[in-house]
Amino acid sequence: MNIVVCTKAVPGYITDPKVSEQGDNVEYKAGSIILNESDDYALEAAVALKKKAGGDVTVLTVGSLSSQKALQTALAKDANQAMRVDANTMDAGKTSKLLAEAIRGLEYDLILTGVEASDTMASQVGLRIAALLDIPFAYAVTELSPGEEDGTIQAVKEVGAGLKQKEVLKLPALLCVQTGTTPTRFVPFRKMMMAQKKPVKTVKPSELGMDGSTESPGDTRIVEVFSPSDEVQAEMISGTPTEIASVVFGKIKEVA
Repeated sequence: MNIVVCTKAVPGYITDPKVSEQGDNVEYKAGSIILNESDDYALEAAVALKKKAGGDVTVLTVGSLSSQKALQTALAKDANQAMRVDANTMDAGKTSKLLAEAIRGLEYDLILTGVEASDTMASQVGLRIAALLDIPFAYAVTELSPGEEDGTIQAVKEVGAGLKQKEVLKLPALLCVQTGTTPTRFVPFRKMMMAQKKPVKTVKPSELGMDGSTESPGDTRIVEVFSPSDEVQAEMISGTPTEIASVVFGKIKEVA
């Protein structure tokens, strides 16, 4: 089974954030660049599935040269090959299109992503890729295994209220893996050094038939970056249940 894992390199912490001139990215000084936590769980699930079903794991990202640190971490965790689309954007629509076009050129049976990125928390990219490639998908997957029938994958996903649902999807398919599913592994320094010597294929948006600056309806534009307000955000209401209900109802009427 050939598995593609879509990942994102995110900053451990940042300073001096500001909106880029194009308005589709935030420029900052990063203390460290790491593999997005949610994608790390997707990678672990992919490697575990590869051991069961055989095949290869290709790790894929959209980002600048610094994002290769995340790819190298994935290679150290037993991904077979890595690929980077040389573009720098936080826009979920543009990122999804670039990833989808890159995937079209690969041999794949299954695509895994995390449920969200820790920097934007948009939870859109995986679902958009599935829509662009017109393949079945499942979100918030907590368990996955080869299906009983050839050409299928079995997934257990969260559906809310503590409930889960089992689904069987026909391949090719895309699964967004929930955070906290498969324990992530620590990468020994020696393996990380060896991974840094492995090749990472790099492609430009133009090689995928795309213009990285092209905008389309639905693209996100970042207007401002600011720290949270220090003002009080909550008010404790005391009194009898009737008095509390009356105050709450009055506040609802004020904003309705």
